[in-house]
Amino acid sequence: MPKITCEVINQKGMHARAAARIVSLVCEFDCQVTLSHGEKSASGDSLIKLLTLNAPKGSLIQIEAEGIESLSCLNDLQQLFQSGFGE
Repeated sequence: MPKITCEVINQKGMHARAAARIVSLVCEFDCQVTLSHGEKSASGDSLIKLLTLNAPKGSLIQIEAEGIESLSCLNDLQQLFQSGFGE
């Protein structure tokens, strides 16, 4: 299962709007995505679960994907994190 680590660089951290962008992106791909921060993990298609990760600016998020389009999804997620969720 491919994995990447991304840093939350936007000022507000992984708040509702950022988490919604993650969910929207993940739902475009045929794969299952799990994001982890510390001891917590969440499915990439669950806004509520992503918010429970409590990931402020500077947090490192481990992202795993499994499925046909996992590599494409991870690439796009990495770009999303690097853009600061477009904020």
